[in-house]
Amino acid sequence: MVGVAAAEGVSAAKTKKVDVTIYNFPSGVLWGPKAVKLSNGDAIAGYVEYSGNMQFDKGVGVTAWYLGNGYNGDIEPHHTKLVKAKFFFKNKKGKVKTKTVKGNGGGHIRTNLIKGYTPYKATVWYKTK
Repeated sequence: MVGVAAAEGVSAAKTKKVDVTIYNFPSGVLWGPKAVKLSNGDAIAGYVEYSGNMQFDKGVGVTAWYLGNGYNGDIEPHHTKLVKAKFFFKNKKGKVKTKTVKGNGGGHIRTNLIKGYTPYKATVWYKTK
């Protein structure tokens, strides 16, 4: 799993929030262009995985990593800790359901899908150095 290490020194930081769109990324597609870029060089992206793979379990999630200047990136966030995420799901009739999940101090939060509903966005609370 990606993003289980916590960014150091974020405990005294103020919590901020950002909305991210959930994308169904095909294998091999770079996530950076669709991610929300933070001013500290980290980025947060939302994804849905319908079958599970070697990197992510089946479900919906948000993940953070160090994007840097585009050439010096890292798979772990350098300055950001994900606190919680509220996932939004919509069915074909437009009815919306939400799930809120607390983070474990790292750069990744996920949850299971809701049958008959498609995830479309997440509000992510995070702390930075």
